[in-house]
Amino acid sequence: MICGSCGKRMKIGKFKVSVHGIATLSGYAYPTVAWYDGDELVCESDKSETMGFYCKDCGVMMGVFFGGAQVGFPEELRQDLDDSIDVLPKKECPECGTELDIDYPRCPECGYVF
Repeated sequence: MICGSCGKRMKIGKFKVSVHGIATLSGYAYPTVAWYDGDELVCESDKSETMGFYCKDCGVMMGVFFGGAQVGFPEELRQDLDDSIDVLPKKECPECGTELDIDYPRCPECGYVF
């Protein structure tokens, strides 16, 4: 892995996440790793150990977490469900004039085969 800050090779090893808890509830402790897009929580993982990388030159530390649970969507992934995403171009049947999707191999009205 190449460091994104200084461009030098990073050392691979074990990445550990500290365990957090609530002082009054000593039995309620949990590890958590979260990824944010701005202030919006997008993904989190309950793993406490994983493969990690460390740059000895600039001090960058990075862990690789597989199987994180997505909890939200960054703005660029959101889409209006009313968008015409699956609208195909149309064609006209030369036999009866019915307008149908371009991928129809046969006219459903008259049976004309394209």
